[in-house]
Amino acid sequence: MKPRLSIVATSRNDEHGGHLTARMQLFVEGLAEQSDRYELPIELILVEWNPPPERPPLVDALRWRPSEYFQPSVITVPPEVHRTFPHADGLPLFQMIGKNVGIRRSTAPHVLATNIDILFSDELFEFLKTGLRPESSMYRVDRHDVQAELGGPSLPSPAECRALPVIREHRLEGLRYPNGRPATPRKPARPAGLGLKPAATELSRVVSAVRDRLVLPRLHTSGAGDFTLTSREVWSGLHGYPEWPAYSWAMDGVVLWQALAAGVEIVNLQPPMVAYHLEHGEGSGWTPESSRLFDRLDAAGVPYLSTRDYRKMARDLAHGTRGYHPINGEDWGLASMEFAVSQPRPSRRGST
Repeated sequence: MKPRLSIVATSRNDEHGGHLTARMQLFVEGLAEQSDRYELPIELILVEWNPPPERPPLVDALRWRPSEYFQPSVITVPPEVHRTFPHADGLPLFQMIGKNVGIRRSTAPHVLATNIDILFSDELFEFLKTGLRPESSMYRVDRHDVQAELGGPSLPSPAECRALPVIREHRLEGLRYPNGRPATPRKPARPAGLGLKPAATELSRVVSAVRDRLVLPRLHTSGAGDFTLTSREVWSGLHGYPEWPAYSWAMDGVVLWQALAAGVEIVNLQPPMVAYHLEHGEGSGWTPESSRLFDRLDAAGVPYLSTRDYRKMARDLAHGTRGYHPINGEDWGLASMEFAVSQPRPSRRGST
C-alpha cells in the first residue's frame, strides 16, 4: 500500500529532556492508532542521528504495534558522519539536518516534518486524510502544550494525553495561557548569535535600521518545527531546512519565510485541528518561562541564530531584497550518502 503521507522526525536514544523514550513511544503509538482508525496509509521516517553506542537503537528501544496502514522505518546517521560537522562535541543532534535526511528520502506526495514528542488531534488527522489540497500549500497548526505523567509503571494512552489540560497555546496571535501565566516566570535569554561578524559598518547599521522599520507579514512561526506540512515538490524546491551546524533555534521559522518568498501559500489550520506537545524537562528545549536552554548552549559554546539575524533574514525574504534562492545546495539532506535503513518488527506487547 503506497503511503499518502510521509511523516518525518529525528531523535536519538539519550533520554534528552526526561522520559524521552516514553514520549517517543506515545508519538509512535499515536500515529499507528490514528492511521488505522482513519485508514490513512502513512510512512514514518524516523532519523536516528548519532546514536549513543551504550544504548539500544530506536528500532529496538521502542515497541511497534502491528498496523495495516502505519509503515515505519528508521534511518541511522552514524557518529562518524555527525563528527564531520562543526560543534559536534557540544551538540549531539543536528535536528534540521536530520529532518532533511528524512524529507529527502520520503516517498509520499505530502511530507509532514514534526518532532518525537507530538500527538495530533483527531480533527487534524481527519484533515490529513480528506483535506489536503492537490496544489502546493504549506500548512501550520497551533501547538498545545500538555504535561503527562510519564514516570509511572505504565504510560497513559495517546488519547488520554490529548485530553489533558493545556498549559500553553502557541497561536498565530502569540502565546495564550488558558489557566493563567506561571506565578514567577523567568525572563528568557535573548539569542546571541550564529557567529556572524559582530562588527558592522555605519552604512550597514543604517540599512539595518531602515529594514527594521519594514512591517513583516504575520507567519505562524511559533512551534513551527512541530508541524510543517507541504508537498514533496515544495520541500525539494526549498532544499529543506537550513543546514547550519548550530542549535535549531528559529530554523523551523526560516523555512516558512523561504516558502513565502518562493510564492507558496501558507495555510493556518484552526482549532480543534491542533498538535499536542508532551512537555519536556526545563532547559532541554525552549520554554517562554526559562532561560536555561540558552545558558546551557552558551556554556557549551554552541551557536544559534540571533533574533536580529533571524529578523533580518525574514525581511530579506519577505520583501524580496535579494530574490529567492535556496539556502542549501543540491546535496541537501546528505543526498550523496547512503545510510542504514531498518524496518521495525511489530510487537503485540503493550508499552512500558
